Amino acid sequence: MRRTISSKGHWGLGLTIAGLALYSYHVRELLSSLALFTVAYLFLTLAALGMVLAWWASEQVADWSGPASRKLIAVSRRVIAAYAKP
Repeated sequence: MRRTISSKGHWGLGLTIAGLALYSYHVRELLSSLALFTVAYLFLTLAALGMVLAWWASEQVADWSGPASRKLIAVSRRVIAAYAKP
């Protein structure tokens, strides 16, 4: 059977280089910073998604509840639009 470029020797060389790189202080610092910022941005993204879903769910409930709620939604949108203008 013919061997391809990704033979076991190449995998071993790549793993050896990666293993030696992990001994470097700077590489470990960069990897730990990457992990911390990834977790922080994940939590921020989940919080923003939760807020958007809560807003959407509140509008759905207000739409189902009747005309008085629709008027309140219109008022709240005007208030939000007024604060959004510079």
